Amino acid sequence: MNSIFLRLYGGLLLALCFIGAITYASVELVNHYRSDLYREAMARGTFYLMAEGYQRYESQERERWSQVLSKLFNAEITLKNAQELQLGYREDLHLSDGLVVMRLNDSEGYADILFQLPGEDAYITTRMTKVSEQQARATAVLILNHLSHFPEAEWQPALARLQQHFGYSLSLVSRDSVSLDDEQEQRLNRREVVIALDDSTRRDSSIRIFAPVAQTGMLLMLGPLSLFDQFPIELLLIAGALSLLAVAFATYLQVSPLQRRLKQLDRAVSQLGTGDLGAYANIEGNDAIGQVAATFNGMTAHIRRLIESQREMTRAVSHELRTPVARLRFGLEMLADIESADMRRERLNAMDHDIEQLDQLIDEILTYARLEQGTPNIEFKPVVVAELCEQLREELETIRGDTTITVECANPRLDVEAEERYLHRVLQNLVTNALRYAGSSIVMRVSESDGQVVIHVDDDGPGIPEHERERVFKPFARLDKSRHRASGGYGLGLSIVKRIVDWHGGVIRVEESPAGGARFTVELPRTQQEQHVLVRMG
Repeated sequence: MNSIFLRLYGGLLLALCFIGAITYASVELVNHYRSDLYREAMARGTFYLMAEGYQRYESQERERWSQVLSKLFNAEITLKNAQELQLGYREDLHLSDGLVVMRLNDSEGYADILFQLPGEDAYITTRMTKVSEQQARATAVLILNHLSHFPEAEWQPALARLQQHFGYSLSLVSRDSVSLDDEQEQRLNRREVVIALDDSTRRDSSIRIFAPVAQTGMLLMLGPLSLFDQFPIELLLIAGALSLLAVAFATYLQVSPLQRRLKQLDRAVSQLGTGDLGAYANIEGNDAIGQVAATFNGMTAHIRRLIESQREMTRAVSHELRTPVARLRFGLEMLADIESADMRRERLNAMDHDIEQLDQLIDEILTYARLEQGTPNIEFKPVVVAELCEQLREELETIRGDTTITVECANPRLDVEAEERYLHRVLQNLVTNALRYAGSSIVMRVSESDGQVVIHVDDDGPGIPEHERERVFKPFARLDKSRHRASGGYGLGLSIVKRIVDWHGGVIRVEESPAGGARFTVELPRTQQEQHVLVRMG
């Protein structure tokens, strides 16, 4: 689960950082463009009036006009040609369209401003370090100078024509219609230009410039001039909306694979729910979903194996039960016709043997069925293998006949973590199985290799053909005539052995023994790292 959380959190964090960086860069780029437009709109009308003044004069008078402008704006203002300015293509294009060009130098903190005189190879150039009240007042003076060339009756039409060159409103208003404080009124009385700030607490605050028009009682009003807002509400809303869309898209990209994998798992579960045991969740990964899918696949495989095992057992049990039951029925029929007490006793003993075989078969069937249900609650404890082998040898002393059973172990104290009764069942089944086929000897060899306890059970019997060695662990398996069913057993013992070995995380295999018979090898880990929840597929 942590893996999914880290993937989602890490992915979203990276996406947020990336989106934040892109948003910041985009806002900066938009603001750079907006500020260029703002500065151009604020300066275009002023430079148009400068150019108009230049075009009213010839060369010497132009020099004098430059001096007047320089004093008025408190900045050096001159005329230069295109060669001196080394104009770029875009600059030349803008200037030809009557626009103002600004060459910003952020490191030095100034801007070179250029404006072309209409129809001439002459460009107004000046360098300004900041926007000041003096420049605003100078603009008002230039507008009043422009109006002075027209009769008073034509001032309004003249302002209307001039308006197209300005990025803010120009108007003539009566002094009575304007609300100013006492200090501003006094400055107007002294024929000074007044700058008034409208409601500085608002985001969209602006300024207005008032200049008295001589002997008219009128005021020239410039503005309101909106101050440049780096983060207008419209820009913030657009940036926020785009960021949210980007975050939503990034979240979709993160969640979509998880949703797709969950849908695959859901389809597999639904498929299993309809009875299709071939359901398989083809989901890779080590996260929680991948682990659930792996567990689901293991579960379906286990169910398939259980059902197949049940079918095999049903078929095999019906076959295995038929023989002893038939013998019992035949024995009962014969018993009714036998009058001799000795023969009756002999027949009863045979029937008792058949019942014992039935009991043994039922016991093995029940044991195998119980083992097939799943892993029991195994309590792993250290078991000394050599001692267990010696104990088993003594237990089989009465039934071994002429066959010798030997235990070989280089380390008599070698132990393994296991459930003792199950390990005893493994060795007992292997040795009793060997007793059925051994010629004269059985050897149990115990050793250790790479953290594994290795147990060999060797006999000197006919052995098991190589092509039969895998099948020997299947329930009710019938081998060739050299190790046929007549020697006893029902083919369930080795199936039980393999299941127990699987529980212990080990392996079992069949090879040829040094004496030419069969060698059953069991390898078990000395220490158990984890419980085996699902039986490993053989």
